[in-house]
Order: sequence, then C-alpha cells, then structure tokens
Amino acid sequence: MCRLIDILVISHACFMAINRKVYQLFLHDGIRIEIVAPLTLDFPAGKREANKRAPGDPPMHFMELQGNNPRTYTFEGLGALLDQLKPCIVVLDNDPVSRLAGEMGKWCKAHRAKLYCVSNENFSLGTIDTFSRRGWRNIPSAIIKRVMLKMNRRYVYGIFCINGDGKRIFESEGFSNVYHMPLGFDPEVFFPNTESRMRIRQKENLDKPVIAYFGRIVPEKGVDVLIRALGKIKHQEWIFMLDHFDEYATAYSHQVKALMVEAGILERSVFVHPNHVEIADYMNSADVAVVPSLSAAHWKEQYGRVAAEAMACGIPVIASDSGALPELLGGRGIIFPEGNEEELSACLSGILSGKNMNLAPAEEIAGYARQELSINKQYQVMKKAFQEESRLTVNSTHENSHRR
Repeated sequence: MCRLIDILVISHACFMAINRKVYQLFLHDGIRIEIVAPLTLDFPAGKREANKRAPGDPPMHFMELQGNNPRTYTFEGLGALLDQLKPCIVVLDNDPVSRLAGEMGKWCKAHRAKLYCVSNENFSLGTIDTFSRRGWRNIPSAIIKRVMLKMNRRYVYGIFCINGDGKRIFESEGFSNVYHMPLGFDPEVFFPNTESRMRIRQKENLDKPVIAYFGRIVPEKGVDVLIRALGKIKHQEWIFMLDHFDEYATAYSHQVKALMVEAGILERSVFVHPNHVEIADYMNSADVAVVPSLSAAHWKEQYGRVAAEAMACGIPVIASDSGALPELLGGRGIIFPEGNEEELSACLSGILSGKNMNLAPAEEIAGYARQELSINKQYQVMKKAFQEESRLTVNSTHENSHRR
C-alpha cells in the first residue's frame, strides 16, 4: 500500500492555530503529518471561520462538520481524504466513545492503519455510576455509550488521556495502550517574562498585588466562589484581574456582576481582553492565579489549561480539588476544597501577607510546568507511543527551547 503520509490528525481543537503547535514538532522530526479541522464552528455570537494555516503548520484540510455533538458529529468528505492519503496512523482528537471513532476505526482496520484517540473523559462509563450521579433520565444515553464503547473497543489501538482518571477508566474497560498525556502549552509563548510584567502592569495601572482569574465565566468554573472569597479579604491590598465579559450575555455572568457589586470589589477589579498570545503577558503581570472549579453531576475539571499556562510563567496557582487540578499542579501550587470560600480566602490572605511558607519558588513552578506540561512533553508521549507500538520512524531529534 502506497501511503502518502505517516499521520493524519482529525481535530476539532485545531480550528484554532494555537492548538496545532504540538503537531509542528512532528514536522520538525521529518514525520509526514497533516491535519483535518472544521471549516467553521458555531459560537453563541455566531458562526466563525477557522484560523488559516499559520507558518510552520502541517498541511491543513478544512472540512465542514456534520452535526454539533462531539459524540455524533463527522466530517463531510473525510472518507475520500483517507482513501487518498492512506495514513499509517490516524489521531482522532475526540473520545473513543463516539461515532467518528467507529468510522475511523473501521477504515483503519480495513487499511492496516492504527487509530489513536485523545480523550478528556474523567467519569466512569458504567450505567450504575451514571444513574448514581445523574438519575434515571440519563440512563438511555448511558446505554448508548456502553454500546458504542463495546463496538469501538475492537478498533481503537491506543488512547491518550489528559487526566489520570481517564487512564484508569479506559484501562478498566479493557483498552490497550492507554497513555497519560498533558494538554501542552507552547513554551515559546508561556514563560517568565519580566518585560511583559512591567509593561502590562503599567498599561493597566496595576500598582498593587494582582489576583487573577483567566477563563470562561460559567458556573462550573466557580467564579462566584472566588468573588465571595475576595469579599472576605478587603482589608488587604490587592487588585482583581479577570477576562472581560458581557455581564448581560448569560444569567450567570449577570449574577457574577451582581456578586462583585454586593461584595464591594467591583471598584478594585480590572477587566482585560487578551487574545491567545497576549494572555501570557497578562499572566506574567499577575501575582497569583486562581482556578476555583466546581464539580457537578455531569462535569468535573478535566484538565485546567490556564493553570498550566500560569505556572509556566512562574505564577503561583491556587486551585480547587475538582477533578484533575491536584495532579496537574503536581505539588507546586495550593489546593483548597472546592466551593470552600473560607479556605480560598485564607489561602489568598496567606500569599498576600507573605506567610504561606509552602509555596514553591517561581523558578521551580516554571521549570516543572515546562518539563511536565508543555507541548514538548505531549510530543514525547505521543512520539514514544507511535515508535513503540506502530514502528513509526523518526528521522531526527527535535528540542524546542523556550525564550528567556
């Protein structure tokens, strides 16, 4: 069989150029790799087109998605592209319990290729466990997942899990070649940067210690817990920095704005709107970043990418114990019980007063993140799996150094 490429990546996330960085490392090692990404995606503000192919990106194939649910969507014309390129390996950036995993798995089996999935799952797939968490109404969907799981298990050669719970779940379900892999950040973007810190602090008039929240304003991210905690330490000097949001866009964002007024912290808050590259500069300008995620019956923190990025900038992170956050911080941050605003306010007060003696030095925080959580680590995990299990030949060794 004449194979035109080694690896075809099928990725919803690669709609954005920043998420293609790890696959550039394959190109640098002489591996023939190409990417399929959605041509457009629907957002609350309307339909958006994918970021164009950036310098250094692998060849891109932008295709229309059929459907919106990650469990059931597929790409129009994907089968014909597979027949044309005949990859040795297909990397599906989607859960193995999905329609697309079944379709790609059947093609791989028929063409003697190997399918690897990337999963963020961290809840048991058992029907009884689903009932315990979510009740009778979710039993039908749990049964469908069990059927898809049984069908796809024969096709999926390997799984890259972004959290330890996922690795344990799929191993217990009988999958082979299950790996724990970080959802890597780009160390060329996220690193300690004194110049950026000074510039942003001057631009935003940040003349006091900065407590920052980066991320979406949604209930499961626990922003309301952070606001209540801040309301308890108004006697200390600080500025609250968070991503700009339209307080009337959703009921929750309206609630957040009202809570800020009620807690008396609105006048001590700075709203910023950095893009995916500028966010590193704003992280460097902060003195502590907070990730106060809250678990629910349907969700618990699957990774916590902003925590990894802030750590890469040498910034101390305070995170809740929801889902994957404790393992992500790796003992280099501060963990508090999720939803406990009293504990969170005590953690913040300790950092502001300089009394928290358990905090790792900035150099150690950044070094840990760079070594264990960057795209370099992600690439090493994937490359090793492909070399060991798929006999993929790598022509050279690539080292992606970070800027200083």
